[in-house]
Amino acid sequence: MNKFPRSAYVHIPFCHRRCFYCDFAVIPLGNKVETLQGYGSKTVKEYLHFLYKEILSIKHKSSLSTIYIGGGTPSILDPKQIKELIDLFKENYGVDYGAEITMEVDPASFNQDDLYGFINAGINRFSLGVQSFNNQILQKSGRRHLREDAEKSCLWLKKVYSAGLIKSWSLDLIQNLPLSGLREWKEDLKKAITFSPPHISIYDLNIENGTVFKKLVNLGKLQLPSDEEAFRNSETTHLILKNSGYSRYEISNYCLPRHQSRHNRVYWSGLGWWGFGQGSTSSPWGQKLTRPRVSKEYKEWVMGQYKLSLDSSLNNIDYVYQELDEKIMLGLRLKEGIDIYKFFEEQNWENKKLESNLRKLLSKWERFLESGLLVKNGNRFFLSDPQGMELSNQILISMFEWWDEIN
Repeated sequence: MNKFPRSAYVHIPFCHRRCFYCDFAVIPLGNKVETLQGYGSKTVKEYLHFLYKEILSIKHKSSLSTIYIGGGTPSILDPKQIKELIDLFKENYGVDYGAEITMEVDPASFNQDDLYGFINAGINRFSLGVQSFNNQILQKSGRRHLREDAEKSCLWLKKVYSAGLIKSWSLDLIQNLPLSGLREWKEDLKKAITFSPPHISIYDLNIENGTVFKKLVNLGKLQLPSDEEAFRNSETTHLILKNSGYSRYEISNYCLPRHQSRHNRVYWSGLGWWGFGQGSTSSPWGQKLTRPRVSKEYKEWVMGQYKLSLDSSLNNIDYVYQELDEKIMLGLRLKEGIDIYKFFEEQNWENKKLESNLRKLLSKWERFLESGLLVKNGNRFFLSDPQGMELSNQILISMFEWWDEIN
């Protein structure tokens, strides 16, 4: 029997409105939603009913060491609903003493009473989606909150962390948003640091199909930073955060000592995890399964798990190894990189094939090793910081080309 996953991701799809860059599986409910009573509550309760059924459908499991409640905007929910969700895991899976339990929150979607309610429900780590402190940039990106809301939320989180009520908290920013030149980006970074968040996530803006931003790009109505400006922003990020005591432990993530996200490292390290909720992805034993992104289809899928049988990926069967290209891609995101020889040995290739495939990959990587974007230390390969991490796509593209060639 294989080890059971020790981590669970739970998707809460509700938000007040869809941001202009967002292509996640979300359900906008407007600004007047009341999730316990009143407007939107019926939709929320119906979704939670099916979410709980899905969570309870897993019969064989171990206690959890990390839980991550993401969205959407989970802070739309009432603290009582968050407690009900965490209690469901405690009663049916078990939650380890000292487990990391993270919840995403958005400024202007919760107040100070809500924050204490979430903490009392069992949340001990928060991820605050600020994205920018600049009101013009926020408005241009379709964000609902203002600078003042973000500052207030940061102060609340700083206060409860300083009081020892939570283990950690993270502040999220998006790099290269419209109107965000070098001056504006420096201001955002320096403002974020004034609140001393133990963890900072810096995400690059991606223009995804079906988003407002994609439509504006197609119409030629969206001005974004040039590639040169974007690279300069990235260099500035590295310099400012490094000088402020933050260490980069993954391409998009920086932290103070002992504040890495335990849950997110599960994904990058190739370990198994449960995923629950509309549009979520699970990979308990190596095989990935993504739930339907549309509410009606998700509910039908959940009922099918009961009436028919659990999807094979959710049963404790023989482990299905991640494809090697995916393992390399995820591993290279981490500061410590990968032991390439260990990865190759896990493929159970005969020696001649192993040596041939390794030689072909190293040939692809030779120019990156010579330029210093990729570093070799014994059996380990890792991206240099900051240059290699900022230009990681070039290295990964060469790896995917190699993978296609040998398959």
